[in-house]
Amino acid sequence: MTNLVFISGDFSSGSTLLWQLFRHTNQYYCLYEPLHERLLEYLIWPLRPYEHHFFVKSYFAEYRGFDKIPRLFSSHWGTSQLYLPANAEADALNRYLSYLIGTAFGRSDKVLLKENRITFRLGWLRQNFPQVKIIHVYRNRDSQWKSIVRRSQAYFRTEDVGQDRVTFNGMSIARWCDDLQSTYPELASANSQSGFERFCKLWELSYQTNRRYADISINYADLINGFEAVCGKIWSCIGFNYDISSLKKLIVSTEKQKPVSISSTDLRKQFIRQLDDFGFRLARLIIKLRNYFYQTKKR
Repeated sequence: MTNLVFISGDFSSGSTLLWQLFRHTNQYYCLYEPLHERLLEYLIWPLRPYEHHFFVKSYFAEYRGFDKIPRLFSSHWGTSQLYLPANAEADALNRYLSYLIGTAFGRSDKVLLKENRITFRLGWLRQNFPQVKIIHVYRNRDSQWKSIVRRSQAYFRTEDVGQDRVTFNGMSIARWCDDLQSTYPELASANSQSGFERFCKLWELSYQTNRRYADISINYADLINGFEAVCGKIWSCIGFNYDISSLKKLIVSTEKQKPVSISSTDLRKQFIRQLDDFGFRLARLIIKLRNYFYQTKKR
């Protein structure tokens, strides 16, 4: 599996942009966040693209026809047991990823998976998929924090989203720290005085872990500001040959990115939010009914 690539990075680090670049080459079969805790729901009611994920029309279109996902997938992978040592026995996860990778290779000779939840499992990934190439993308700590807070503010349509408290859970920061604290005690809430301090500790651990296992680490700002040179390094690392200039149109400079609005008076956004909430509840109902009939059939 020499043509197998994983993109690893924190939430709001630029990983979606990197995934989008590979997707637009039409050379890689690109799977988006296979460990997302809401994957099954989004395969029924598609997740609406985030406004700063420029040019993304859909996230999970490539999963069509992956019929075994409902039987192999576990939502717990997205929120718990985020640390997995290299020698851990994780047969269910291995079976699931092997199915995704094998099915994707049946459609293309090059496969890429983008996942933000793989960082503290990279040692295990290396052990079980030794031919994988890992690309790590990271973002300046302060910029990433501001982006996470802003996205939380936009979602809840308010300035105060608890960002000053150690329990701040924007992009699952608190949940991740709580899950990882048995391995990294410094992440416990009692060891930080603010949400930002706790985030900084998680950011540093993620950065060091990704750097340890990745074949190449790239800075999001460098990718934006020096696209040709950075993209060339990525292609060289994974042995890929593609016209970089044709992808330049996907790069939107920071100066041209309008701030995400947190207005609570936008009626269109309110309607879309209500529609998606309904769709998500409907998807969960369909999943429950599907599981019920599956269990009944097994008896």
